[in-house]
Amino acid sequence: MKRMTSRERLLRAFRCQPTDRMPVRIWGVDHLTPSAKEDYRPLYELGQKYGLDLIRSWSATPPKPATPPPPPPAPPPRKQSNLPDMWETESVMQTPAGPLTQINYVPKDGSPGYVKKHYIETVADARKWLSLPVAKPTTPTDSYAEQAAKLGDNGIMMIGLGHAMYGVQALMGSEVFGFWLIEERPLLHEMVGKAFQRLELLAKHYLAAGIGDCYGWVGPELCIPPLASPRDFREFCIDYDKRLIALIHDAGKLVWVHCHGDMNPVLEGFVEMGVDCLNPIEPPPTGKLTLTDAKRRAAGRMSFDGGIEDGDFDMLTPSQMVAKTERIVAEVKPGYGFILGTTSSPNTRPKLDERHHANYRAYVETAMRLAAYD
Repeated sequence: MKRMTSRERLLRAFRCQPTDRMPVRIWGVDHLTPSAKEDYRPLYELGQKYGLDLIRSWSATPPKPATPPPPPPAPPPRKQSNLPDMWETESVMQTPAGPLTQINYVPKDGSPGYVKKHYIETVADARKWLSLPVAKPTTPTDSYAEQAAKLGDNGIMMIGLGHAMYGVQALMGSEVFGFWLIEERPLLHEMVGKAFQRLELLAKHYLAAGIGDCYGWVGPELCIPPLASPRDFREFCIDYDKRLIALIHDAGKLVWVHCHGDMNPVLEGFVEMGVDCLNPIEPPPTGKLTLTDAKRRAAGRMSFDGGIEDGDFDMLTPSQMVAKTERIVAEVKPGYGFILGTTSSPNTRPKLDERHHANYRAYVETAMRLAAYD
């Protein structure tokens, strides 16, 4: 088979069609637009050396105003929290029915933070949020053409969308969400329905502009077992998402969805809703579904992206990473329809060290050595 461009390879992989080699990527590392982060340099060099496949997420760039804009608002003031290694910040969301407040913990070492108090804790809070109007999107799309031209045939452009259930869950956290799946189910549907209205309008806005090779989102992982049931997944994910996916497919675009966790009880749900590529597919022991079984059950109706556990870059030696990558490739290579990649971005760590660099090198070199289809 003749050598394909990365763009051709990825589009065909999404459709489970034959490709010259298995696409290989590092999620979150765009070697064509490297940042100034010195600890990422070895990863950019790997991408450049091997021509790794890119799924570039497009983000809108606001147009330059005719007059100088006012200074940006100051970041939320931080103060010492009750934890010695954490700052605390407070954010306020103004609604027609009154303000909502969230308090965040911010680690001093630059690690990802977490929420101390969510915006929504009571039904009254939910009613405040529901008072927010649904506005017609005006997000500019002018910057897309420039970003796509810079990418060229080195990959595909993905338009990032939110997720209705995920957006609502983020306002209240898993504990309240879990209780409300039982105690306030109609209210949750009202909230997810309103969040979906906003997403649908935004998707139509982007599709009318003709942008994107694929559209993608994250979030269904928060409505699968063990926190939620398969019934919950159907009502709050499948029943909403399949309407959005149909809209995207009608415009000739593809759909990529990110969902951590055990896919065993919900895999066919993603096939049913029409997902073209499911990420990241975490094999045992993280999940109960092997990569081989995932491909068998999808039966060419959906492709996959991932398979290389993010934690392995912290825990394994380079020789172990080579062996692990060899095993994963052997499982997923038959039958096409698999993009070999990491299950998360390197930015889950404050800084990459030599162990990470060596393991990323072992992964990429092994993957590229074995990627060609016979």
